[in-house]
Amino acid sequence: MNKIFVKSSCHYTTYLSGRMRRQDFFRIWWENRTLSKKYVKYIANTIFLTAIFAGTYYLLFRDQELPDIMESVRCANNSYLYAGIGLAILYVCSESVIIHYLMHAIKQRITFLKCIRYSFVGFFFSSVTPSASGGQPMQVYFMSKDGIDVAVSTLVLMVVTIVYKAVLVILSAVMGITELPLLRENVTDIWFFVLFGIIANIGFIILLCLGIFEPGIAKKLSHFVLSGLGRLKLIRNTEKWKERLENSLKKYGAGAAYIRENKKVLVHVFFITLFQRLCLFAVTYLVYRSFGLKGISAYKIITLQTIIALAVDSLPLPGGIGASEKSFLIVFAGIFGKEFVLPGMLLSRGITYYALILISAVVIIGTQLLYGFRKKKRVVGKK
Repeated sequence: MNKIFVKSSCHYTTYLSGRMRRQDFFRIWWENRTLSKKYVKYIANTIFLTAIFAGTYYLLFRDQELPDIMESVRCANNSYLYAGIGLAILYVCSESVIIHYLMHAIKQRITFLKCIRYSFVGFFFSSVTPSASGGQPMQVYFMSKDGIDVAVSTLVLMVVTIVYKAVLVILSAVMGITELPLLRENVTDIWFFVLFGIIANIGFIILLCLGIFEPGIAKKLSHFVLSGLGRLKLIRNTEKWKERLENSLKKYGAGAAYIRENKKVLVHVFFITLFQRLCLFAVTYLVYRSFGLKGISAYKIITLQTIIALAVDSLPLPGGIGASEKSFLIVFAGIFGKEFVLPGMLLSRGITYYALILISAVVIIGTQLLYGFRKKKRVVGKK
């Protein structure tokens, strides 16, 4: 593809110098339009993400005293914030443990360092694409570059996804039931999004499980849903969507035998994922304590943060931008108080989302340079 791009660039230069006919230039551009579409998609995603970010924070700050907010942020205890950053990094690396564990369980040799790379790749691309749609495809791509078969990487990431979603639903249910008065007091204003999150996550888990154990039922159910969406004009080209979904279900179906025969592995993955989720949700408690606030237990704050995660997890927004910030301000208004709720949101989201995006970008670039250097060194060594 790079050769095609270079070739097109040369033709473009020739065209500008008057040595190439206009129709020839447009013919070459049309032949390589998939490359153009790829870059247009990346640019569109970047513009979309920037617009949501700018709009969200403009609405949040337009009626606020920015100097007072920044002063509150500066007064936060850095020790708690550094601990929060450590938990956020541990959250991403916990997925690395799961991937490494599953790879070894299916006799796929892989280093833990590479698994860390896959996890940061997944977090970065999930965070900057709508509905986290870019994370797993990029993880599969990076795994394939390391010689891991697509079927193997798909199976591993399928297990990771099912358990990750299941833990969120179960954790929300258990903690929510034990803290019903707390939810009635703080979560009623976002009940619709919580309900949507419950339905969407359970539906997604059921679809994946059907794809594994009952592919025939999954196919009929998905066709019924897609036909309904087509009649409502919510999607176009229904047949294309059906074909795409069938291909996905076939890939997931390959993991049925493994999951049936390795329930113990799933139990281990469940508890590692539970630890992973709690690491991220506990960051909000550390931010709460960084302002010198007391009186609300870690369990209560983690419960509220879990419900927020459930509410925004399935929304078609990159990283839940906008919805996460607004939900935090609504749910934690009575916990942090008027003075600290906005600074608390900035620090909590800053650690669990924006800082992790930057760290992920550094890890991806750093490992790319490291692998490139090693590859170059091996080539030079052979000569």
